[in-house]
Amino acid sequence: MTRRRRFLLFLATLAIVVAIGGERVHAQTPSVTDDSYYPPLDAVSPASYVDALCDDLGCDDPGCDSILYEDAGCDGIGCGDGSCYSCRAASGNWLHLDVRLSDALLDFQNRQTDKETLILEDHARRGNHGPVVIVGGQARLSFLAATTNSADKFPYLGRFPTDFSGSTATDARMLHANAHATAHVTPYASVYTELLFSDVFSFADFRQGSLQVRQAYAVIGDLNVSPFYLYLGKKTIGFGDFSTLSPFTQSVTWHYFAALGEGIGGGYHDDTWDITLAGINGGRGIRLSDSPERGKLNNLAANLTYTLGDHPDRQLQLGSGFLLGTIYDGFTAEHLDANQFGEDYNSAWSVNARLDIDRITLAGEYVTTTDDWPVTESPVLAYRTEAAYWFDRGPSGSHASVSWSSGEQGPSGSEFEFNSQLVIGYGKRFGDHCRGSIEYVRSSGFAPLINITTVSDRDVVQDSIVLGMNLIL
Repeated sequence: MTRRRRFLLFLATLAIVVAIGGERVHAQTPSVTDDSYYPPLDAVSPASYVDALCDDLGCDDPGCDSILYEDAGCDGIGCGDGSCYSCRAASGNWLHLDVRLSDALLDFQNRQTDKETLILEDHARRGNHGPVVIVGGQARLSFLAATTNSADKFPYLGRFPTDFSGSTATDARMLHANAHATAHVTPYASVYTELLFSDVFSFADFRQGSLQVRQAYAVIGDLNVSPFYLYLGKKTIGFGDFSTLSPFTQSVTWHYFAALGEGIGGGYHDDTWDITLAGINGGRGIRLSDSPERGKLNNLAANLTYTLGDHPDRQLQLGSGFLLGTIYDGFTAEHLDANQFGEDYNSAWSVNARLDIDRITLAGEYVTTTDDWPVTESPVLAYRTEAAYWFDRGPSGSHASVSWSSGEQGPSGSEFEFNSQLVIGYGKRFGDHCRGSIEYVRSSGFAPLINITTVSDRDVVQDSIVLGMNLIL
């Protein structure tokens, strides 16, 4: 199937999703957050937030507010009217655990490019009553068993090609452990910092090592006053969607086009629209972003998401994005050399959609460069089509999913034409602190980014069983 036919097929699927959504999705005030984890902003008052904290402590007594904040000097104060917040802040009770916020901020599968809005929403929920710091963490544990039809070639994108040898592989590891501190410092300013331990030991570059400050940025804004906000620092770039319905394995679109960089950006966030525009520091970023010269804000990203519907089982989301400079501008296929810049920009654009109707979710995304990658003399593109059935969307819910995603970067028939991935998975939430999953993954094509034109083999197929677990604090 040619690229044009694949894109036309994606557009046809998107048109069907929009048509169905137009009939089935009610035009209600939507929230961009998943209600099963995070209630909509306008549905949460300080009183209900306190009640939620009481529920987490196993206290459904009407006097829980006083009990909960007794040590903070809130004796006799009716916390339901919000006064307990100022009392708590004044007395120094400023450090908190919030598993739902931590889960959303540290989640590798969802909300890839707009997590700053979660920080803004959390700040607005808590009210502006003094500095508050929320801390949390996550561990992602994985077991993989796999076979390949070509010795020493394992194309599963969740590991590196050099990790295994022979025709079979078994592997158990902690893939990632990340922790965050989110500080609501003033009524208009928050700071987010994320530490990441990764199992990657093969990258000598200091930004890709086993322990790193993955993100660190400030968010300036107050959703109770204005939907506009600013951010500055190192964060996931607002470009594309790159979520997946698979419970543990990332889609090919994420592997090909996810971007992380430093810069400054602004956004607009309300019940329907999310719009961001960012200037990114020049030179080679992490993963995708790249521009010809350091020392200037010479890269640009823009993203737009439209959401219709305010409930997780009755919602339509449409999005589009643009990134001015990508790593697919260079003449050498590699990730590591921070001094390798392309001579000119090779931009990328994205379109994506998601539709939730009752227990069914349909999702898709198409991302492509605007010009050929000099290494392969072809454009680089990736797409995904996914579906999920939710047995239960609640905090102890579960779902089954199927995902097909593929990346292409070579001429038709070439050994390095594609990397394709089929994931059939089942995920289960065991309360707020734990999720488990089992997936069958079929990886087709072997086209690693490094030395892609010399080591690739289009006939390689790897079949894998992947067990995953997420532990969230």
